[in-house]
Amino acid sequence: MELTEIKAKLDTLKIPVAYMCFKAPQDLPFVVYYEAGTEIKGSDHYNLYRDVTINIELYTEEKQPSLERQIESLFRDREIEKTTDTYISEEKMFMTTFSFDTTQFIEEE
Repeated sequence: MELTEIKAKLDTLKIPVAYMCFKAPQDLPFVVYYEAGTEIKGSDHYNLYRDVTINIELYTEEKQPSLERQIESLFRDREIEKTTDTYISEEKMFMTTFSFDTTQFIEEE
C-alpha cells in the first residue's frame, strides 16, 4: 500500500489529514500519518521490496471511539496495533496512534 492510497482512505473521514504535520494549526479532530520505519529486503536487484511501518495519529479534544473504529475499519485488511491513549496537557488534546506494516515492491528502473 502506497502513501497515496493511505491518504485517500484517511480523506474519507472528512477531517483534516496531513503527512507528518500541518503547515498551520488545525481544529480538532485531525489526523497525521507517516512512515515510521522501512526495511528493504530481497535477494537480488529484481526482487526488492520494502516492509514499511505506517503510523496514523488521531488527535481529538476528547476520546472518540466511533472515529477510532472508522480508522480501524479503513485498514481492516491489515493487522493494526493501537497504542494506549496519550493526553497532551500543553495542547489539551488526546492522541491515539495506530500502526501497521505494508509491503511496497520496488520497481526496476
